Amino acid sequence: MDWRNLFQAHILDRGYHYYCEHAVEDVELGDNIMWATVYGTQDYEVEIRFKQNEVIDMDCSCPYAESGNNCKHMAAVLYEWEDIKEENQTEDIQFSSTNDSFQRGNDKEQLIKETIASADETIVRTFLQSLLLDDEKLWMRFKSILQPEISEDDLKFYKRQVDAIEEKYLGRDYFINYYEAMHFIDEIYDILDQDVCGMMEDGNYKMAFELINYIFIMIGEVEMDDSDGGISIIAARCCDLWYEILDQVYGEDKSKMLRWFLAQFDSSMPDYMQEYIENVIMEDFLEKEFLEEKLQFTDKMVKKASKKKDSWYREYYVGNWAFRHLALMEQNKSSWNEKEKYCKQYWQASAVRKYYIDQCIQQKKYDLALEVLKASIEIDADYRGLVKEHHIKMKEIYQTKGDVEKYQEQLWELVLKYTTGDLMIFRELKSQYPEEEWNIVREKIFSKLPLQTNVQLYKEEKLYDRLMEAVQESGGLWLLQQYESELKKLYPDAVLKKYEDELNNMARLSSDRKRYKQYVSLLRRMKKIKGGTKVVERMVSEWRILYKRRPAMMDELSKL
Repeated sequence: MDWRNLFQAHILDRGYHYYCEHAVEDVELGDNIMWATVYGTQDYEVEIRFKQNEVIDMDCSCPYAESGNNCKHMAAVLYEWEDIKEENQTEDIQFSSTNDSFQRGNDKEQLIKETIASADETIVRTFLQSLLLDDEKLWMRFKSILQPEISEDDLKFYKRQVDAIEEKYLGRDYFINYYEAMHFIDEIYDILDQDVCGMMEDGNYKMAFELINYIFIMIGEVEMDDSDGGISIIAARCCDLWYEILDQVYGEDKSKMLRWFLAQFDSSMPDYMQEYIENVIMEDFLEKEFLEEKLQFTDKMVKKASKKKDSWYREYYVGNWAFRHLALMEQNKSSWNEKEKYCKQYWQASAVRKYYIDQCIQQKKYDLALEVLKASIEIDADYRGLVKEHHIKMKEIYQTKGDVEKYQEQLWELVLKYTTGDLMIFRELKSQYPEEEWNIVREKIFSKLPLQTNVQLYKEEKLYDRLMEAVQESGGLWLLQQYESELKKLYPDAVLKKYEDELNNMARLSSDRKRYKQYVSLLRRMKKIKGGTKVVERMVSEWRILYKRRPAMMDELSKL
């Protein structure tokens, strides 16, 4: 049996993404068993058992798996397993069942074709008829193959299908929970990928556009647990299809589509959904005939945002839409005076000032740009991120002008206040001093920065003795694991001692299997460090005595 059949399509995709991102680590292989840790927003322990190269049991510490589901972390580990097998030139997996004997490499499609060709026509027709009677959705797909033109009634049917999927997953509280959410997303995605794409292949762009719009509005209104980002998956697919359609339509049809997009900003659609539409409007409809309409629209949105009472909302959206408007003014070949006048109207928006500064730099009006940057540091004083950006821009201008003293002043300001721990800026400052002077300068930096920032700089400067000392003084294992690869080679005993102390403390306070699995994973990591095997054996012996009444812990330790 192909292990991929154990997973839903979207789970496989996510598992493959984890595998490609090298999130699978700490791999351990035993007799017909594999352990691994999958690192993401949280770390999860995965265990998979095999029999004759077939998966017979899987376990993962994530909530989705603990509810009895096969999760993306399991899939990621199995992709890693395949990779390991291939590297070791292990014989490929075979698929087998009571009903077929397909093996990888055999042409299943050809076998199906031959089976159909050899079947009696009456049997095939009867079988197809029974399938279509039982599945209205399949019937519509079959009908679209025979009769590509889509009628208004057909479109109503597709919309009913969307409504039926939504109703299927909404509970009594009209909310789609986490465990149902991705099934819901899969079915909606299937309509986009099969039915909408089928319409587009047949040239039914207007009908396809209307169905996409119906789905997009529905997905923005539905109440669901979107922890896995299902809404963004559907919204992004809608955008891709919109772009494809807009490449194929012209004139009045395209004008009507633009008007539909513009009208959504007068609806109750959530802001985050409107952003998808905003991007389509600005990135497409590039024909000259739409330029004036887009200019009017962006100006309207700026004025609308400027009336908002919420200061953050006003700042963000005024800046966003004013920047969009200025970009359109450039396309319209507006003069610098016209653009400057528009900037001054919305000067409080940082995005507008950034645009103005960039324009000054392009025109080599460096002194004017510096003047605006200094003013912006005061205006944006409450927004640390913006102030940092202003200082970086000032640094770049002083460097371009060749003003070494001012350039170094900005570097010091950034290293000590706004980009603490940023190695690129740190190295840039270091390049300004000869080596013998730098050793004194860096001590000045260390004295002014907190320890958590300094540890990154200790590693950068190869001051591993200080780094090890900082790790020993820190609480927990986070800092140790961040720098373990460097420290375990130089200070294996100190690293093992830190692990031992922290794990003993955690084991004393924990009493659930999930934690025990994590501890066993950490013990495996310790065994890979020089001298680690003896330390782990001693710890396990002590734990077996101290915690002998914890059967779950004893079970997990037996897997070590």
